[in-house]
Amino acid sequence: MRPTTPLGRIASSLGYPDTSQVSPPRRRGLRAFWLDGLFSSLSGGFADPYYTLYLLSLGANNAQIGLVNTMNQLAGAVLAFPGAAIADRTGRYKAMVLLAGVLSRLMWIVMLLAPWVFGGTGAVWLIMAAWVGLSAVGALANGAWTALSADLVPARLRGGYFASRNIIMQLVRLMAIPLAGQIVYAVGEPGGYQVALGIAFVIGMIAVYYYSQIPEHSGASTVERLGLRAVMQNLKHLPTFSRFIVSHSTLYLGVMISGPFITVYMVEEAGFNVSIISLVTTVSVLFTLIGMRVMGRLHDRFGITWTMRFGLLIPVIPVAWLWVQHPWQAYLVEAMAALTWAGYNLGAFNLLLASTPNEHRPQYVAIHTTIISVVGAVGPLLGGWLLELLDFAPVFWLSMAVRGAGMLLFLALVREPEVPPEAVDE
Repeated sequence: MRPTTPLGRIASSLGYPDTSQVSPPRRRGLRAFWLDGLFSSLSGGFADPYYTLYLLSLGANNAQIGLVNTMNQLAGAVLAFPGAAIADRTGRYKAMVLLAGVLSRLMWIVMLLAPWVFGGTGAVWLIMAAWVGLSAVGALANGAWTALSADLVPARLRGGYFASRNIIMQLVRLMAIPLAGQIVYAVGEPGGYQVALGIAFVIGMIAVYYYSQIPEHSGASTVERLGLRAVMQNLKHLPTFSRFIVSHSTLYLGVMISGPFITVYMVEEAGFNVSIISLVTTVSVLFTLIGMRVMGRLHDRFGITWTMRFGLLIPVIPVAWLWVQHPWQAYLVEAMAALTWAGYNLGAFNLLLASTPNEHRPQYVAIHTTIISVVGAVGPLLGGWLLELLDFAPVFWLSMAVRGAGMLLFLALVREPEVPPEAVDE
């Protein structure tokens, strides 16, 4: 991406790395992948923050919110390995991701039509099914997407490249989320959510187009097949990857105990309407953008695990929400959460790439996806049950304890990968 063009200048200002030493086909692929991120995030900004509110507007209860989040995680656990096996066997990473991209956008159309196809309870269950379907196709292609990302982006460029990509993704979400909130406010519920889903579908298909411009995986059928048992046995040779899974899955369990119910808390306890909730989300996106810009530079200078240590405040986030009764308090909590997650998330993704080998990467990514999906499925189920039985406070305190355990495991066990498996670039 050349800084002489307006888009190139924008990307460069966000930390997009110098790609002059990269081959022209890969350079074009990097540009297309960056634009895919832009339009994927823009489309998601009209849909992702409003699933729970859409369901609540149609009469969903807390148990159903917990159930759908649990089913989303189970879908990831069930389909991660089949998707990875297909990707590993065929080598057609891009084709799998494109198919998943189209199918996931079609799930938005199903959600849009649900109130017209079924009324009341029937619409709620159809939207829940479509939401799970969206998660399922994403899980099926996740291994292929991650492997192709590692294949496309040279290791020496990953900090700056993914940081700049994440920044533009957050920037367009910053525009999309409040706009979607205003659409919902102007049109009303549930019609406003339907309009937002329609916009998300159109923009999402633009993202699919740009992803189609990415070059296919270069080693499609040159590697010997590796069975699941052999993959599991090889974990002993990947200590950083194994330890990361232990700590990250524990942390993720804590996140999922409370995470799906933060929006419910804002509606039922704080009394926020959709406009305020959209502004809260916007604040989160804004501070994620700021945090990612800083973390991209720190990542390339100090390393992956050093950057992830900025996540030390992650455990206190759910308890901080118990203090929130006014919008300005929610803005402060979201700002703090966004900044502390920015470093951890950027490092976590690059750690996944750096701690897994080029050969059979989809299989190793599937192990990661399956484990965190299983423990993540337990979280909403447990959180929803406790919420119905007790109140928000016990749920959020439990979330803090489990998140804290995950962060302590990370600090104690995970070290910087000494030699990235794909240290050689063209």
